[in-house]
Amino acid sequence: MPTMKGQIDTVEDEFWTERLPFFTAQFPSYYRKPQQVHGRFHTSEEQYEASRLEIIPISEKKGIRTYVMMHPYVLEPKLTFTVGLYTNPKHYANQESPIGEVISSNQEGFREAQVGNAQAWYYPADKTIVLWECFFDERFRKRPLPEDAPMQNLWQSFEHYLLKQFPQASTLATPFNDPIAESIDEYQAFLKTLGYSPLVQGAFGKRKSAA
Repeated sequence: MPTMKGQIDTVEDEFWTERLPFFTAQFPSYYRKPQQVHGRFHTSEEQYEASRLEIIPISEKKGIRTYVMMHPYVLEPKLTFTVGLYTNPKHYANQESPIGEVISSNQEGFREAQVGNAQAWYYPADKTIVLWECFFDERFRKRPLPEDAPMQNLWQSFEHYLLKQFPQASTLATPFNDPIAESIDEYQAFLKTLGYSPLVQGAFGKRKSAA
């Protein structure tokens, strides 16, 4: 891991109310070294009216639920380059003429680079967390989801955060499919690695583990 020297540029400080380190992951075709994955969180309360489109039955048809958005991110170095211009540009056959070359580079801190997305709602009357989505962007996923350890770690890290925020929750539920998967079977196999099983039509779920 690189030493974190210099300022870290954060994103929308007033919107993202909390940041936490998660785990270290090696992303294929991205960084050559393992990267520390962090999560930044936004939480807000909102009114809702349950409808037949809800993925799980909600006993309280109107009420207040808590919305949680999480963006996983890594810290990327901010680099500046000094380019020296050629007095007489060099010419090569079948190539554009280069106008100069990089003569120096400098690192000016780090920036938060988003690498995925996650969303969830907590319904206090039903003691249920609906985990709507949680994934790394496609360029960070090179293995089938049931074999993708970083994806499993990301999901479990988000789950852990939600259960810590909502200790009264007794059930977690999630849609039975997601477009990030190659097939429904692949996504459901992924959910099963996380301890989920069919809950109702259109949704998988699990009970909170005993402490």
